[in-house]
Amino acid sequence: MTWLELAAQCAWKGTAILGAAFAAGAMLRRAPAAMKHFVWTAALAALLVLPLALTTVPKWQWSAAPTVFANRLEGAGQVLVVAGKKASTGPSPLLVLWILGCAAVAARFVFGAGGTSWLVRTAIRATYAEKVAEDLRQGLGIRRRVRVVESTAAPLPMMWGVRRPVVVLPAGAGEWDPARLRTVLLHELIHAQRFDLLAQLIGQAACCLYWFHPLTWVAARQLRQERERACDDAVLSRGLTAPDYAEHLVGLVRGLGERRGLWSDAPAMAEASGLEGRVRDLLDHRRNRKPLTYRAAAAVGLAGCAVLVSLASMTAQAQVARGALAGVVKDPSGAVVPRCRVTAKSLDGSNQETASANAAGAYVFASIPPGRYALEFRAPGFATGKVEATVAAGQAARVNANLEIGQISEALTVQGSTSAPKPAAQPGAAAVRIAVGGSVQPSRLLKKVNPVYPEELQQLGVQGTVIIRAVISKDGSVLHPSVVNTVDSRLAKLALDAVSQWAYEPTLLNGQPVEVLTSIEIEFRLAN
Repeated sequence: MTWLELAAQCAWKGTAILGAAFAAGAMLRRAPAAMKHFVWTAALAALLVLPLALTTVPKWQWSAAPTVFANRLEGAGQVLVVAGKKASTGPSPLLVLWILGCAAVAARFVFGAGGTSWLVRTAIRATYAEKVAEDLRQGLGIRRRVRVVESTAAPLPMMWGVRRPVVVLPAGAGEWDPARLRTVLLHELIHAQRFDLLAQLIGQAACCLYWFHPLTWVAARQLRQERERACDDAVLSRGLTAPDYAEHLVGLVRGLGERRGLWSDAPAMAEASGLEGRVRDLLDHRRNRKPLTYRAAAAVGLAGCAVLVSLASMTAQAQVARGALAGVVKDPSGAVVPRCRVTAKSLDGSNQETASANAAGAYVFASIPPGRYALEFRAPGFATGKVEATVAAGQAARVNANLEIGQISEALTVQGSTSAPKPAAQPGAAAVRIAVGGSVQPSRLLKKVNPVYPEELQQLGVQGTVIIRAVISKDGSVLHPSVVNTVDSRLAKLALDAVSQWAYEPTLLNGQPVEVLTSIEIEFRLAN
């Protein structure tokens, strides 16, 4: 699967995941905010896991009505010709654009996180709030140590950190009445109890990867809204009355204003944006304010996994996203090679396609996934042809092949004896005939001169195999014989002198003599 295919599948399958989350949100309209917050967290987490799932989960396929590309292969002006060269692998403009978008969004989040981290490091201890915060931490069952600090740069109360939570209070919080201070600390500590910053990190990461998708940003906004409502519900469940809590929220916004700036990535207690809806929900006595149960969380998790795996395993094969590949196979004389076996193996994935040329030497893959392919052409009597091609979605590529005649081989054994040294030559094996079609008539050995195994070499125990490569000319003579392996030079000379005198009936291609390569092995062996 190419990165472009992966991006396209992530886009439309991510839309399906977010659509399912919006549908679940509509059905859970009267459910607790904690439940809806977990649904949005699971949906955004599924977006992050989707690319990995698409590359690992086994696929099942459904197909749209096929589109035939064969008619497009007939016109030279309508096809993409690939002349056997590797396609350009330069970065795609779309890939560059996506990377730039990810970098821009990530820079925004990193800049905000860095600013908040600096704010926490430069803040001073809020000793006046530590005792209240410790009592609340123990009451909420938070095992992690929680610090409380005060900063003049903090416009609103906020929570920062996952492993080491820190409650940041604005300057002047020490002058608040005890009820407001306790309410603010309770709200922020509930963020730590619920690991809301971890859920926020998931949402931010999804926005980085899917910055181009508007529904991702809407989902992240819904996540923030349900997070604050869930915290509000948890505060009310601790005995605080709704009117009093709403008064604290409005008072904070009226006194401090919405001046979050760099610190917008840290959950704050009160914001002007959405405040009216939060107050209305606080005063609605019909709202379900129950916390999220393990059973409900497991149900949402299982449903999310089912949707993710189903989408990841589904592969649409609509032909608009596929391509075609065709061409003609010819021999060195320019004549076509019928019934040639063609294999197209994807260089970007695991799929492999096969086809056979017809009587006119033409082959076609009418519908294959786009990408880079390694093509192999096999026909009896011919060497295997190899070439690379690129198939574009919705287009037809044309790749012609010119096959070379396969080389022939000879084998000969010359045996000697150390006990009774005398020249001995064993007749060589007959030429190995090539199984070919009707267009190739193989070479045939007519004259063979056997090398003599000298007695002196036998007495010295010199033996070995000489491998010779040569060309059988159009008149059947042996041209350019050469030894291609490491062997005793005296044996090599004996073998070359003998092979140079051999004569063949030349190979005929469509009735005409052609030059072919041959491989000859001559073994000099001593008797046991």
